[in-house]
Amino acid sequence: MKQTQGRRIIAHLKHRPMTYGEMQRLGISTSPQKRVVESLAEDERIIKSRVGGLVRWRVVRVRA
Repeated sequence: MKQTQGRRIIAHLKHRPMTYGEMQRLGISTSPQKRVVESLAEDERIIKSRVGGLVRWRVVRVRA
């Protein structure tokens, strides 16, 4: 089964936090933040942090 763009980006975000620019440079989607939001599973959440003025996204699994 082929993964969606959002799921591919989420796989990267589970390994390490990324800025908007880093998600863009993956070359998976022209609007990666939209793809991530629409592809989250029910037990996944986006954690945003600000480091040096840049917003970093991370996806974590939460317990139900």
